[in-house]
Amino acid sequence: MVMEEKVEEEARASGSESSLSTLHLKLLQVEQELYRLKSRRKEDSKANIHADVEEIACLRAKVAELEWSEAKLKARVEELTREVGDRKEMLHELDKISPNFFSYFPHYFLRKIVEKIL
Repeated sequence: MVMEEKVEEEARASGSESSLSTLHLKLLQVEQELYRLKSRRKEDSKANIHADVEEIACLRAKVAELEWSEAKLKARVEELTREVGDRKEMLHELDKISPNFFSYFPHYFLRKIVEKIL
């Protein structure tokens, strides 16, 4: 409303009715543009919120997937660690039974046996 009063004052100062109607028309156009901009801003804000919600949901799903993969990998590492420990224990027991067990085999065969065990 303050804008309309300024427009009317300018029109009176210029002394012509046609300039008053021209200014009034410009005022209406500016008000319509302002309304359109505000509406667009609200729509953009809603769209941004919707996009943010979708992105958060995707990120949460990815985090869950990575946590599951991490747990699976940790379990596999523990399993392999146990296997290596068991094989080391087996070799140690063989060495206790026959300390010269490995000296009876040529080096090539010994390396192949150890590779298969480990």
